[in-house]
Amino acid sequence: AGGWYERRVVGKVPYTKYVKKGKKTYKRKAYRYKYSKVWVPNKAKGTETYLWALNKDDAKKTSVAKNDFTEDMDSLSTLALPDPTDPAEKVRMLIYTRHFFKKSLQLADLVQEQFKKAGRIDRGVKQRNNKGIWVLQATAMPSILIEIGFISNKEEEDYMLSDKGQKEIVGNIFTAIKKYKETLEKQASPVKKVPVKPVKTPN
Repeated sequence: AGGWYERRVVGKVPYTKYVKKGKKTYKRKAYRYKYSKVWVPNKAKGTETYLWALNKDDAKKTSVAKNDFTEDMDSLSTLALPDPTDPAEKVRMLIYTRHFFKKSLQLADLVQEQFKKAGRIDRGVKQRNNKGIWVLQATAMPSILIEIGFISNKEEEDYMLSDKGQKEIVGNIFTAIKKYKETLEKQASPVKKVPVKPVKTPN
């Protein structure tokens, strides 16, 4: 397993020092600390997937508005971006933001599910609320950030650098995205109409 060295106090050595006060000099007993490098094993292992922070919803809503609107604009367009202070626009952005959050959570759960099936430690779906993640809050679509392991852990680092590990990680993510796509397609598929047989009426 991986880890790191820490400098720690392992003891102290007494010595005599001289302190001068006015014309007199006094002997004092003091100590020098002894240090040693101690190996600290890193026990952090597994995968985790991040969504944008709850306190970054305003930034997300702004990105949703800009990206959604600019799709219909070209370099010659004279249209202006929607006003984020407009009440109607606020409602629209809130609806889209909540929709994207649900989709992001759905995709993140599928990713962690695949990692768990492959034998990896599932550290869950998380939100970093104290500090946002820019690549998540600046997108206008379902978005997640996947932490595939810990390079500070030698065992995990070796796995991520190996051909076997990379193939498994990519395979897990690919399967999750495929399942996510299939789920969306099922939700979007039209309901099949059941043919209604004509009812014979008596003459």
